Amino acid sequence: MSESKRFKRDSATFEYLPNEICIEIFNYLNGVDTVYAFSLLNLRFQSLINNYVDIFNFKSVSKKKFDFVIQHHHNKQQWRSLCLSNNDDTPGQIKLFCQLFPSTEDIDQFQSLTKLQSLTILHAQDKDTEKFLLKISSFNNLVSLSIENVCGFNIQSIKLPTLQRLTLTSCKHTSWIMNCSSLKSLEYTIAQNCSHGHKLVFPKTLTRLKLYYNEYSNEINFRKLLHQMPNLTILALFNKSIYSPMPNGKIWEELIKSSLPLLKTFQFYFPYSRYSNSLDDLNTMIESFSTPFYLSEKRWFVRCDRDAKYSYKEFLYSLPFAFSQLLIDTSADITSISTLPNTDINEIKSNYYKKINTLIVNGVREEPPIYLLPSNIIYLTLNATLSKNWFNLLKELRYLDIQHGPYMSSDDFAQLLEHTPNLQSLVISTEKLKKFTDKFQHKIVCQYLSERIKSLTITDSDYNYNESNLGHVSIDALSSLTRIFSSKCEHLSLAIMANPNTVRSILQRMRQLRSLRIQWLHNFTVSDWLQKQSTYSTALDFVHINDKQEFFVWFGNYF
Repeated sequence: MSESKRFKRDSATFEYLPNEICIEIFNYLNGVDTVYAFSLLNLRFQSLINNYVDIFNFKSVSKKKFDFVIQHHHNKQQWRSLCLSNNDDTPGQIKLFCQLFPSTEDIDQFQSLTKLQSLTILHAQDKDTEKFLLKISSFNNLVSLSIENVCGFNIQSIKLPTLQRLTLTSCKHTSWIMNCSSLKSLEYTIAQNCSHGHKLVFPKTLTRLKLYYNEYSNEINFRKLLHQMPNLTILALFNKSIYSPMPNGKIWEELIKSSLPLLKTFQFYFPYSRYSNSLDDLNTMIESFSTPFYLSEKRWFVRCDRDAKYSYKEFLYSLPFAFSQLLIDTSADITSISTLPNTDINEIKSNYYKKINTLIVNGVREEPPIYLLPSNIIYLTLNATLSKNWFNLLKELRYLDIQHGPYMSSDDFAQLLEHTPNLQSLVISTEKLKKFTDKFQHKIVCQYLSERIKSLTITDSDYNYNESNLGHVSIDALSSLTRIFSSKCEHLSLAIMANPNTVRSILQRMRQLRSLRIQWLHNFTVSDWLQKQSTYSTALDFVHINDKQEFFVWFGNYF
């Protein structure tokens, strides 16, 4: 027998695999990718997709994929999990989804989705959120719900008897969730988007509660409610306010002993102002979290970080660190006090901070905290100059938001980009971008940006910084941006004052562009910027959302 025949093997193709293995492989994939990859191949695959692919996460997908999946997956009655998002990558997706499921007098537009067990609605406009909440009671099998931008003032009580997990960004009107009789887990972020008085209540069935808030008064209200929640086993509190008083462990100890007998885990992040606090006050605070109740009975440990000289903010938090976001607001003269036993100190580097993926740097520190090594930092917001000693932390960085504080040369910025090979998203003002690129002429910086950036947001001036305002870009600057970012950039956000015809001819050079956010001051309409190519919703080349003098566009093809 020849060598070639002896070692010849039959090549196995995916098509020859039994159905059970194909289904198992599909379970590891997002249904969007499965439908896009395997539809229209043959009747067997089409049947497997329609009957067994039931998890669809449309977050950040292209409009082309979205349209294809909606058109070619014909068994939406089997969908178990759905995620829709109006984020910067997919503005208008929720609006388009609702258009593709039209209501009639006899048929509810969401009637075909009643088998959903998990529903996530991200970055929705008020009217879209309200529409889903009005119809959500028909989802009789819903177990998990995540929804943002909710004002509960006009929402009637909703009965979801199977709902167990709720992630909610909302005003302080929460009475509408009180009839969710099986609700066990609530993650709640207070949004300051409601002018009505609050009606803050939580179901007594909760066993897990995580709260994000930015006013100390909210914490006082929470403590009152916790007296009525005896079933809690996990409690997590993240205070975003910087004007809170110094925490008191005795208050929490008494509350837990009297009202939370089942509590096993207590996690928190408490920033506070130290203007009127002395070192004795600090020691008293640490002692209040060092009682036998904390250290022996519960084995709950804390750490306090403070700037010995300049900063007016200090931070007390539980260990292990329980949240994804960490604020760096202190200088090199940081002093830390911990109740952690000396035998556990080695765990700090390797284990206690592993959940952190977001850094907000407000203070200048020459060396990064030792506990951030090795790093898994994905998001970085800079309000202060970052020392080069930090650069080795950033190899996994995807999202960079440069605000009003950082000062660096174009060569320094080139070194930062050199150490961030996975960077995809940049938020920056025009002034900073001009400086860091030597007026768009620094070859190394421009090459890095051209090769990596898929999302670019131009923010307001460094001297008039407002997160909600985009930065105005001149025609000359826009031409430079398109020259640098045209090869990779898929999303662009900016403000513009020029005529739409002039702007459109420049933006057409960005062949990868699939979503656009524009703010303008003049009375231009969307039709001045874009022209619809079809009257059929399933064939639209783009979908747009209007919000005053701002619009968001999601493209099916290039601009």
